[in-house]
Amino acid sequence: MSQSKVINGVSEVLYDNVEEWTELTGFEDINADWRSGSENEWILTDDGQVCRVLKRGEMRNNAKKVKPYIRTILGTYLVDSPTKMEGEPPRNIYAFAKGSNHYEQRMKKDKKPTSKETMFAKYVANGLPPVDAYLRAFPTNNRKYADHTSKALMKTKRISTLITEEMKANLQKVNIDEEYLLTKTKEIVDKEDGRDGDKLRAIETLMKIAGMFPDNQKTESLTVFQGFSQKELEAIKGSDVKALAHAERPIED
Repeated sequence: MSQSKVINGVSEVLYDNVEEWTELTGFEDINADWRSGSENEWILTDDGQVCRVLKRGEMRNNAKKVKPYIRTILGTYLVDSPTKMEGEPPRNIYAFAKGSNHYEQRMKKDKKPTSKETMFAKYVANGLPPVDAYLRAFPTNNRKYADHTSKALMKTKRISTLITEEMKANLQKVNIDEEYLLTKTKEIVDKEDGRDGDKLRAIETLMKIAGMFPDNQKTESLTVFQGFSQKELEAIKGSDVKALAHAERPIED
């Protein structure tokens, strides 16, 4: 879905991909190399979106060397910089984008999730691997880029909070709440016969998902990565919990 931002009284549009841009505008001519874009020309961003060049200009650095730049709805970029044009419209399009991954830098600083990040979290919580969730929620077909950026997103507090909230809602749909988990834990602890290590670990994992444990260890549950279908949630309430018991792994930096 396209996004828009009013700039100097004009509504500028950022299209998700070339297909959407062509369908909604009827245009076909696009510059696939945004660094060579001219003013008012439609260009393709590094993550496959389409936007218009609002301004192409030049500036001089301290050595008085001429540095060409381009300004779009995604911000202002030096043409000879390795910075990628990608992501969502920044609050200030006049500030120069810095670093090799401008969106990833902004992603780490932002505290409030965007609409696409919220959608990404829902997809992950409901069963999609992060890379596939990213490809579905964000306007890119680049799987390598999606894999890298989705991993960075998964390490942000706002995304983990969104996933936890969504998972809690999913657990509640099958009547798995804090009271249920605590009751089950007590039953296992009080039980004298049998080995219930797998069940206990499974319940511990569910408790983490439900937000009942402080996040003081740098670990992620595979359930957070992959989510659960309603059928799988129903199975958790039964006795087949061995797989869930081993569904935790450390985050890879």
